[in-house]
Amino acid sequence: MERNLNDEKMYEYFQKEAKDIFAEFSERLDKVEEFPVCQMTRAGISKIYKSLQVIYNKEEAAQEVCLIENVYEILTRFVGIKGMEHLLVNNYAAIENGIFLEHSAEGTPKRIREHYKHQFRNAYLGLLLLKDFHFDDCITDCMLDKKNEYAYLILAALTEKFERNKRQMLKEIIYKSFLVSALFHDIGYPLAYYFRTADEIHQFAPFFKIVNPAVKTVFAEIKALLNNSWLFQTVAHDEIRKKYEKNDHGCLSAISFLMNFYFSGSIYSLDGGKRCIVEMAAVSIYKHTNDYHKNSRMLFSQDPLSYFLRLCDDLQEWQRFLVCIEEKHNYLRCAECGKIIRPAREDSSIYQCSCGKQFQKITQMENKKMSYIDICNGMRLEGDEHKLHIYLQYDCYRLLELLLSDYEAVVYREKGLKGIENMLQFQNYLPDMELHYFLSNNPIEIIKEMQKRSKMKAADIQKWVESQKNEMNLKEFMNICEDKISTQEFGEKIERNTVKYAGAARNFTEQYLGEIFAFWKFLEV
Repeated sequence: MERNLNDEKMYEYFQKEAKDIFAEFSERLDKVEEFPVCQMTRAGISKIYKSLQVIYNKEEAAQEVCLIENVYEILTRFVGIKGMEHLLVNNYAAIENGIFLEHSAEGTPKRIREHYKHQFRNAYLGLLLLKDFHFDDCITDCMLDKKNEYAYLILAALTEKFERNKRQMLKEIIYKSFLVSALFHDIGYPLAYYFRTADEIHQFAPFFKIVNPAVKTVFAEIKALLNNSWLFQTVAHDEIRKKYEKNDHGCLSAISFLMNFYFSGSIYSLDGGKRCIVEMAAVSIYKHTNDYHKNSRMLFSQDPLSYFLRLCDDLQEWQRFLVCIEEKHNYLRCAECGKIIRPAREDSSIYQCSCGKQFQKITQMENKKMSYIDICNGMRLEGDEHKLHIYLQYDCYRLLELLLSDYEAVVYREKGLKGIENMLQFQNYLPDMELHYFLSNNPIEIIKEMQKRSKMKAADIQKWVESQKNEMNLKEFMNICEDKISTQEFGEKIERNTVKYAGAARNFTEQYLGEIFAFWKFLEV
């Protein structure tokens, strides 16, 4: 089995395949001809569309709205828990526009990646793993073996109807609990943002005694309301309190999610199966931000649903961006000579090319550039119930661009991936899983990887170099690349010594960016 994952395929998936999965569990399908859309939902979706256009183009925003409507149908027709739709159709996207631009009082950007759309991508990835790669059987087997307290809670709640078809009923809870937890695991991010903003506002002296500093409910009240939840029954209250006081978004997300049902009292009107979905989703949401130290890690057998959400959350890399505001110009390439056009050192309003042409910047309004940093194009899953290969498809050219503005970014990203690899090792019930990816801040290593991925042979490359008639010196560029491979002038594949290597790597990349771009486009043919 092989599946390629990206946003376009996600939109298609939720139009039909995802609905078919949940239709198999639904006993109400024949009784419902069309799902209800209330006026509030229509107005809400309209606002979401407008707020999405602040960050995304109109086509992308329209596709996201269609995605929301398809997921809304699944929640209302097949999950059928009243009140869940309010968590899906709201102003999260509008608040996130502010989060993208958030900076500390010192002027440091928060560099928070997008979370609204990421939740849908998590659901998409997880449903594929459950259905196509048999993770549903892995979780079901673990539950039936009663290896953890959550298995006992779920099985006890399903006792009345359980003899009908144990595995099928468990799978229904698994699919629906995961879907709900994936869709809402980051709903606490706007709340964490609000608390951070409130702290800054309260430090502004003129607001003293005008704004009440007690913007956050004390934990004792939260505990009193949610004391009967599975989260508060199975996790130490001191642990929850510490995460709550730190504004941990996983804790805030879980509490917000539970409040939607406990504050109104609707949780007590749900049947055993539906309450299982709510309670297990909340536990999974809470645990997806747990910290694990060197001698500990998350174990699938102790809580398979929480582990599964955490796995999908950590793996979801494709097309996920963060927004940076920086003083950085576009890199323009001369269509005639292929060289990079850059500002003249003596006059920043004059841009010049090595072929002699000059261009004058006439814009007088000063500006900074808002950059969308996204280096992963997609994901490929390949394997069966015994072995799963996970390929993260990082974009080579974007890695080159990234080292120009954030040389150490891939160091931190690799650290996160190493954590996932540790999480995948020696887990009972799960197939062997292997993570494949290429990351580098070494320009020569990135160029080598471009060649490795291409179908072009050495003879094809040589022929192409000889055929170029513009003023780019591709022969010189290729020779320099070969020389720097042998000298390791830019350090290791992922270089951590910024002081020694960052300047040289950036200078080389900027000097030969035109040649690199031409070479990359040729290799992609």
